[in-house]
Amino acid sequence: MSLNTCAEKKRLAEGVPSPLLLFFICTWAAVPAAALISAGGEYQIESSVHDNGGGNILAGGQYTSGSAIGQELAAGDSGLSVSGAYVNRTGFYNPPHFTYQKGLVSVLQFNSGSVSLSLPADAVDKEVFDISLNNDPIAQPLNVDPGLITSANAKIEINQGGWARLFHNQINEIYLFDEQDARTAPFARHGTLSMRYTDDDGDGFLDGAAPPVRVDTIRPWALDETRAMWDKLPAASLDPVSRTITAPLLSPGVYALLGMIDDSVKDTYAFPVPFRPNGPNAGSGPGQTGTEADGIVFTSIPQEGNIEIYTLDGRLVRKLPIPAGLMSVTLKWDVRTAGGNRAASGVYIWRVVSGSNTKTGKLMVIW
Repeated sequence: MSLNTCAEKKRLAEGVPSPLLLFFICTWAAVPAAALISAGGEYQIESSVHDNGGGNILAGGQYTSGSAIGQELAAGDSGLSVSGAYVNRTGFYNPPHFTYQKGLVSVLQFNSGSVSLSLPADAVDKEVFDISLNNDPIAQPLNVDPGLITSANAKIEINQGGWARLFHNQINEIYLFDEQDARTAPFARHGTLSMRYTDDDGDGFLDGAAPPVRVDTIRPWALDETRAMWDKLPAASLDPVSRTITAPLLSPGVYALLGMIDDSVKDTYAFPVPFRPNGPNAGSGPGQTGTEADGIVFTSIPQEGNIEIYTLDGRLVRKLPIPAGLMSVTLKWDVRTAGGNRAASGVYIWRVVSGSNTKTGKLMVIW
């Protein structure tokens, strides 16, 4: 059967048992009934669009899409290019676009788990719209000028240091458009965006980050294109099991996970207290009173600042700088003074200082 006009294609589409609106490109090619590809001139297009009934999942290698009209992929067809697990037809958009309906929940994700988004029904004021996820908006931008991203990165690093450095695998552009133009307005109903951070060794630090970034400081940020600055998203939640951070999805645009220096002191504490390395319960186990070799350990410390030890009358005994780039959340005091002598038995005040944050506590030393 030869389809020589858009009208003929439309009539064919009317036989499809689905309310979904199909998008057609006119070609002059013959389309055998069993073929997935029709080709004509510069175009190579699908002769059919796969509809899973308005609610099921469509899967195509790297991507999974819910409630969408998707491209049916077949590795045996001519004109295919293969990139990773995803098979992409020559002439199609790359990254691919997925078409959704206004009244259905929209779900799109990378099968790697690196990013996923979900929009509720009626979040977009168009009956039919397309969504694309792009995980390389700097090198291969879709709708946002990559210069804005570069400028925003420079600004935040000046203020926050290298802890806020952008990692290429933790940025995504969400592109939404219809047959007329790209959609940049906020969604009528907020969705959710989940992005995965990389801590494959499970040590609590972002893999490959220098200076080290603690994963509990990572937050989702949205690019403000007008000011070329990153804006932190509200109400984010971290799941340490799946290593994902989820935040409200307010509008199309560019989103990234960025770390911060950890200057929080609220969880810092010292142990053992009392410190009694020569007593009957001496040892390094739970409930024991320590050893001279292990000293007194401060844990959950910030990433910059100092820990200071004072006598009860306010004399400084020892100042312990927190080393820059410390790949640990602990710091040890060897229970010695600044002059190298043993600190005398007695009660001491400790104070941790990081930026404008401070916390104090008490120690007891018994030799």
